[in-house]
Amino acid sequence: MMTDSSSTTLHVTINGTGFAGDYTARTYGMIPHRNGVDIRLAGVTSGRLENAERFAETHGISAPYASHVEMLADISPTIDNIACANAAHGPYTIEAARAGVPVIVLEKPPVVWPGYLEERTADAATRKRESMSYLAEVLDEVTGSGSRLLYAEDFVYVDGMKGLVEVLIEAIAAGQGRVLWQQGVCAHQGSHAPAYDTPALSGGGALFNKACHPLGPCLYLKQAEGILRDGRPIRPVQVTAVALQVLKHQPEASGRHFRVLQNVDDFGRITVVFDDHTVAEVVGSDLSISGIRNELRIITDFAQYDMRINPNNENELFLPDEAAAGDILLREKLPTAQGTSFPRPRQFHAHGYVNEMNDAVDCALDPERAPQSGPLMAWDTMAVLMAAYESAESNGTMVDISEYTHGREFPASALPDPRMFGAVFQRT
Repeated sequence: MMTDSSSTTLHVTINGTGFAGDYTARTYGMIPHRNGVDIRLAGVTSGRLENAERFAETHGISAPYASHVEMLADISPTIDNIACANAAHGPYTIEAARAGVPVIVLEKPPVVWPGYLEERTADAATRKRESMSYLAEVLDEVTGSGSRLLYAEDFVYVDGMKGLVEVLIEAIAAGQGRVLWQQGVCAHQGSHAPAYDTPALSGGGALFNKACHPLGPCLYLKQAEGILRDGRPIRPVQVTAVALQVLKHQPEASGRHFRVLQNVDDFGRITVVFDDHTVAEVVGSDLSISGIRNELRIITDFAQYDMRINPNNENELFLPDEAAAGDILLREKLPTAQGTSFPRPRQFHAHGYVNEMNDAVDCALDPERAPQSGPLMAWDTMAVLMAAYESAESNGTMVDISEYTHGREFPASALPDPRMFGAVFQRT
């Protein structure tokens, strides 16, 4: 039942003042308008108080904090956004759950291997086992507190996915609707975040932090297919992968247009087999010289659906001199505006951020609503990613993850309802 929103104030807090924190703060000002609902950016925290102070002033946030726990106690937020360094994701989620935050928005990845903080080394199989055990503790804290977790995989929320789910609902009603083969890619020329090349802070490289993006919608679509047809999600059960350091082994001149990573992989490829014998293939890469590249292709028993999220040719611009564009970023990570480019207006909408935060707001307003990308997504994503590194370490050996994906069930109240995903197409 929707709460009475005639005079509702949602207190939103943000953890992190980098790229993710920035788009989180900006996105809350873009979500669909609701009469009588006030979305208030009430607090921000950072590892350095001066960063939080500067961020609060830039985005009109009520108060900066040096401590997450202090911010939670002072504000009692309705929505807490964990958009900080990956290593803090698990601890901050536990703190938010224990503070009774109704909706916790957790950026990818869910957690990093806890052994990093203990300065241990271990093989990938051990890292997988210990990471999944730690994530189980985190999710149990969330469930036990009555909080709801929105796992912030923005690719799940792009309008193209919403549209495909609309079509999928109709296809299943007509006796088809089986998703057979999915392909996806997320790539650019290397994250500028200082922590990215430090495994203890980032958790991994392109496989962990980029391949996760197209993986999310692939997992979601199989969840939606199973829920719509049989009342239960279709889960991933086997993984094979490679994770490579390409640029590190090239001549210095080859790295001119890239960030050459020394400690994490700059290319990852994952093949996922689902329990209905269908397949998904995703690539994460730091080898895109032309800026961000986000694409999905879905083959079903009723259609082929291609999503060219960024770039696409909806808009085309030619600039003989990049200076004419000033400081405008025509699309994410584009290294130069000179020449022909394909600008991406309203990029936060195109990449799903607005729909994602709108889901968080919908959950805050309706205590019975589950996020479309929730704890099931976080769990299965982590199982796939950690198994992918295990496979890569074993030269591409197929790794079975059914002990995790079949070994942990999620109650119906925590599962997404694809029928509530939202319509983007007109009807005749």
